[in-house]
Amino acid sequence: MARRKVSLCSWLGGLALLALFALGTLVGWCVKPSGRSTGPNNTFQNARRHLLAEMKEENIRAFLRTFTKLPHVAGTEQNYHLARQIQSQWKEFGLDTAKLVHYDVLLSYPNRSAPNYVAITDEHGNEIFKTSLSEQTPPGYENVTGVLPPYNAFSAQGTPMADLVYVNYGRTEDFFKLEREMGINCTGKIVIARYGKIFRGNKVKNAMLAGAKGIILYSDPADYCAPGVSPYPEGWNLPGGGAQRGNVLHLNGAGDPLTPGYPAKEYTFRYEVDDGVGLPRIPVHPIGYHDAEILLRYMGGPAAPGEAWKGNLNVSYNIGPGFSGVNSTRKVQMHVHTVNQVTRIYNVIGTIKGAEEPDRYVIFGGHRDSWVFGGIDPTTGAAVLQEVARSFGRMVLEGWRPRRTIVFASWDAEEFGLLGSTEWAEENVKILQARGVAYINTDSSIEGNYTLRVDCSPLLHQLVYNLTKEIASPDEGYEGRSLYESWLAKDPSQKMRTSPG
Repeated sequence: MARRKVSLCSWLGGLALLALFALGTLVGWCVKPSGRSTGPNNTFQNARRHLLAEMKEENIRAFLRTFTKLPHVAGTEQNYHLARQIQSQWKEFGLDTAKLVHYDVLLSYPNRSAPNYVAITDEHGNEIFKTSLSEQTPPGYENVTGVLPPYNAFSAQGTPMADLVYVNYGRTEDFFKLEREMGINCTGKIVIARYGKIFRGNKVKNAMLAGAKGIILYSDPADYCAPGVSPYPEGWNLPGGGAQRGNVLHLNGAGDPLTPGYPAKEYTFRYEVDDGVGLPRIPVHPIGYHDAEILLRYMGGPAAPGEAWKGNLNVSYNIGPGFSGVNSTRKVQMHVHTVNQVTRIYNVIGTIKGAEEPDRYVIFGGHRDSWVFGGIDPTTGAAVLQEVARSFGRMVLEGWRPRRTIVFASWDAEEFGLLGSTEWAEENVKILQARGVAYINTDSSIEGNYTLRVDCSPLLHQLVYNLTKEIASPDEGYEGRSLYESWLAKDPSQKMRTSPG
């Protein structure tokens, strides 16, 4: 376990350096003119060395710990207090400005007085099984408040009762196979789909198009558990009671469902809450794989059409509709009472004004909100962003200025559909189109410790390759070699084997 912690901190430190390098290159560093010039190249290198010396892994670790002490779902008091904390720290770090920018967007929360769950009922309507209402509390967090039970944000309310149909991943091709090749019609049924392959909101949309009355989502061990690793807390595999939260909007884009294309401000026209763009019209609920196994165990109907439809649960993965044998009179009933409401969110926007091109913006951002504590998503990225901001701020206090303006952004309500960042972009669209140079995003900076993964526009590929050649690899077995070398060795590009993937 100790070796794993060291690896995590090393990777976070390496990613912070990569972010810092990229920012510095895109900004086009130069010292604010004063006195005798030492030449642009020397100035650039001196600034780089100073910034590298300023970056501290222990600071990233401390930010990560502080930011994850409490749950901070978008729209809650805890997330607002975290925004104020980040704003205060940015001012202390030496940024020129650090402001809270608010928007009033549609968010979605469980109903505390009417919990969401799924039940199996007998022929008289009596519940003979119901799914868990909460997850196992992590050791040491027994008295923490503010943990929302598993739910899918923006689900429609309802209590539909029907036969159950297993639809694999809920993709278009899965529904086509059921109806066109197997003659199974999902109209009026409740469907159950495993997470994976496509976005959950598209699974819901496909279920709606197929005529389903509701959809249950679960994480199958085949997709979310590594072989040979125990479930949490003995290992890092997903426990059987763990359920994946997430929004189920099916938008052609992102942002507030009530103000598409416009910032969600007081002066903006907005749709009624029930008429928002991309809102599901059927109930949706996520469950753990222990509960899913019980629902799937007694399924009737034909067998799964091939191994691609089978996960790693101890069930046959029959399709349905409904249960078999003595259980054939039993139904599945969903109870979903999720409430959608307009709620205020807060971005934190900080700036360091450029010395030569102040009207050219390089933006470094990442979201702050999480479904619970956000230990990986997003806070590994938020901690990196915070240390980069601190390092740049320290340089500003010592008299340094970037050539271009740097904008730091802590986005809110990303988990609900990229709301904070989208609303800010919609509000500032004209300025960003005219002045934006580049955007660097830091969300989950860690997904494991195998190697680096970078997603960026093709124009930035060579920049990333060049920068990783200057950063020491944190990987065991690659001591003294660059991050580029370990990345290339572990993940060569499928198209061009001489470059990393």
